[in-house]
Amino acid sequence: MRTPWIKLAVIIALVAPTGALAQSGAKAYRALGLETKDVLTGTVLNSRVTPGDNKQIVCVATYFTGKQQKAEAVNVRLGVFDAFGDGLVAVYTRDFGLERDGNIANGDLLVMDIDRDGINEIIVSYDDFEDPLIEQRFAEVILHDGTRLDTAWTGLVEYDATKAARSIPQERRDRFVREFDWGNTLRTNGVTLFVKKRMIAVAGERLPEPQIVDETFTLRGRPEHW
Repeated sequence: MRTPWIKLAVIIALVAPTGALAQSGAKAYRALGLETKDVLTGTVLNSRVTPGDNKQIVCVATYFTGKQQKAEAVNVRLGVFDAFGDGLVAVYTRDFGLERDGNIANGDLLVMDIDRDGINEIIVSYDDFEDPLIEQRFAEVILHDGTRLDTAWTGLVEYDATKAARSIPQERRDRFVREFDWGNTLRTNGVTLFVKKRMIAVAGERLPEPQIVDETFTLRGRPEHW
């Protein structure tokens, strides 16, 4: 599980302090209301995620908020922007700390066309460390439904509650990792999301060997929650 404060393996699209990527990144951070100096890690991509000929700037930033309380000291935001002249216009934004009452860190971003329509989907993930004894990481698949960008699936992709003996009922003291099966998902043209769930422990007991459970979720329609 990732440390809740500073991600050890940093994937930053801004690989140099100058150039087009750095300028786009700085603009994206400012458009999110952030100062570049406050950004811990960030991924800034140029990708077509809405209908039309133009690409958008897609940005996920993990940053210091300046707040003193541990639960609110770090946050993760997502922004999708259209470029107009020298400025950026927000198409879609999310503040995951605000949505989940803090305790958020280590945002990651992936874009890929999982329904083969020429428009990339957005996959974002982040850690939730509200309970120090529970390690959990959430992910969302965000797609354009023909009208707007919206969450098609959200769920836990990493979960370990085996240490939370006092706060979690025994039947929920599991440990598992979910991995997206993009190959099978692509075969359905993105209608169905295929996930492999690797169970490591169940009800506080570690399994002799991890058990693989194949899961499927519908990506079109109302979001499905774990």
